[in-house]
Amino acid sequence: MVLVSREDRRTIFAYLLKEGVTVVKKDAYLPHHQQISSVANLHVMMIVKSLKSRGYLNEVYNWGWSYYFLTNAGVKYLIEELGLPADSKIVPATHTKK
Repeated sequence: MVLVSREDRRTIFAYLLKEGVTVVKKDAYLPHHQQISSVANLHVMMIVKSLKSRGYLNEVYNWGWSYYFLTNAGVKYLIEELGLPADSKIVPATHTKK
């Protein structure tokens, strides 16, 4: 079992809410995550695995890399967990049209 600090959890949640997607290399020995450099890769792996099991992320796996996409339920959950106002119009980058 891996314990993830509250700070790291909030950092991962904030990144997911901003971007809407993350990529995780299936390598527990990487010292830092590729996109969130202040957090260990193992911690990101555990958090996204937990969110996926609850239905907040969708996963696509390809050659040692997992791609995780935020669902609508996941957006609501992250807004609630980060303590942001529920009526705020926060939309991840992958959910906006260009």
